[in-house]
Amino acid sequence: MLPDSFGVIHIGETFTAYLGALNVSKDLPIRRLTVTAQLQTPSRRWPLHSALDASNNAGGIDVTPGGGLDAIVSRSLEEVGQHILRVEVGYSSNGPKTLRKFYRFNVSSPLNIRERTMRAGDASCFVSIAVANAANAGSSGGGTVFFV
Repeated sequence: MLPDSFGVIHIGETFTAYLGALNVSKDLPIRRLTVTAQLQTPSRRWPLHSALDASNNAGGIDVTPGGGLDAIVSRSLEEVGQHILRVEVGYSSNGPKTLRKFYRFNVSSPLNIRERTMRAGDASCFVSIAVANAANAGSSGGGTVFFV
């Protein structure tokens, strides 16, 4: 189970999640258990590979009472905007069953970058780049760099 809020996540960081499935029954095994995850970004879905891929591809694994399985998935965050961790658990109990859970979180940019270009005659061009720290919403950090 993941928290309702992830806090602040910035582009360039690596998103990592722990996936676990536990059989809480004292006497019934879980048959053909599979656990898969995808990360949906604003532009596409990425499969998140884990140590469970081999057993998932083989049709699942049986989990004894009180047993469980787990894996860690991760992906570098390359886009700003809303992301969704999509987790799917499949098992067999009088036919195939599927549970899906979605965890939404926002990825922001830690920097605001503004640029301005000015021509100074035929041979010169001035470029002004202002970089501001957007990670701390209330701070006034940042500066301007000039290139000639």
